Amino acid sequence: MNLFLRKPVVCNICKKEINHKHRPKREWQIDGLLCGDCYVDQMKKFYELSRRQQCVICAIEKDVPDMWEPRYQWNMKGLLCKTCFDKKDEEYKKLKTFCNICGKKLGMIRYNPKKRWIVKGQLCKECWDSKKAKLG
Repeated sequence: MNLFLRKPVVCNICKKEINHKHRPKREWQIDGLLCGDCYVDQMKKFYELSRRQQCVICAIEKDVPDMWEPRYQWNMKGLLCKTCFDKKDEEYKKLKTFCNICGKKLGMIRYNPKKRWIVKGQLCKECWDSKKAKLG
């Protein structure tokens, strides 16, 4: 009857005998149990790696708090650095405030091009009418 006799458990990294067992996370790709110190060290390593991400456009790696989340209208996933965010925001504002063909400033009434025209942005009435006459 080996009811109270247990084999000593050893940490997988430092090989010390441990009293309290910690199971490593799957992302760490470590088999076996860890002691408290090794668990904390692995947690710090994983946390520091997850704090840095690349910009979706220019691929510069920065800390997550320094990155900007894109606007939902842009249909993008990921984070942007400040310069790329500003450029993308400027492009978007230009698409929304000026006609894409003639460059005239749009007023209150704007015309959205049809999908088959393959025109990005919005159009003024004259450009929309001319496109409609040409392409239908």
